[in-house]
Amino acid sequence: MKEKLIYGQCNSPIAQLCYGRTRQTVAKTGCGAVAVYNALVLSGKNAVFEDVLREMERLRMPWMFGIFGTKPFALRRYFRKNNIPYKNYLSSKSFKNALHDGKIGIVCAWNRGFKGLHFYCVYRENDNLLSLNFISSNKAQSFELSEITPLRFVTGYIL
Repeated sequence: MKEKLIYGQCNSPIAQLCYGRTRQTVAKTGCGAVAVYNALVLSGKNAVFEDVLREMERLRMPWMFGIFGTKPFALRRYFRKNNIPYKNYLSSKSFKNALHDGKIGIVCAWNRGFKGLHFYCVYRENDNLLSLNFISSNKAQSFELSEITPLRFVTGYIL
């Protein structure tokens, strides 16, 4: 699959691909790889999802061998290895301010009820803020910055 946005990690053809040594499916724990891939495509980089997934595994980015998805701060490894300029944010306020510049963002936040972490991609198209894989869907979803709260925000990356 080359240069096509992934709207949801539970969608075919990527949902059943395996991630990490525990062979968890992308549908279950692949949100970090989906977010990285989407950010690359949106920033105009050539990307193949399977290659992103494989390289994230080689860089030891799966958390507890993939049981918990991707380590929140490991995305830096991928960006540094591939010479992709990025900025990492620990403050939701700073991240949201940086996103106003029309950049592409990757959010890592606690799921509602603090039941695991979730990565998703956010970007602006015209005056609209959109998300990819915030919820698994078949299209980009309208997104509000109010979804990014200090309590749930873990880290964010801007490309």
